[in-house]
Amino acid sequence: MLPDSLKVGLAVIDDRHEEFWTLLEKLKSEKNDEVFVLIFARLIEHTKEHFTAEEADMRQIASANLHEHTQEHKKALEEMEYFYSKGTKGLMPFARNYVNDRAENWFRQHLLNMDSDLARELKKRQ
Repeated sequence: MLPDSLKVGLAVIDDRHEEFWTLLEKLKSEKNDEVFVLIFARLIEHTKEHFTAEEADMRQIASANLHEHTQEHKKALEEMEYFYSKGTKGLMPFARNYVNDRAENWFRQHLLNMDSDLARELKKRQ
């Protein structure tokens, strides 16, 4: 369950983040390498959908941070796909270290900096 400290108070964003968090937690606790790779693939699929929806929200309100936020999404997705590919090639320590050491930290920072700003912008327009 997404910790309250990571909720922005806007259901559309919090729901997306809840799904990401749930998948990430499953991934972090998965011991079986084959299942790990399957969950990692689902996390990437979710992340693509999540970013597409979020970027549509930003375009709809003509967010001043659209370019920067979109670039951050692009970099994050490229990094996820890179480490996923390591896992699919049997290089599990690379994939697992990314998941355990980097993914959650990136998510927290991104959420607290960029997504919380987006939530404020969206709330103003409600």
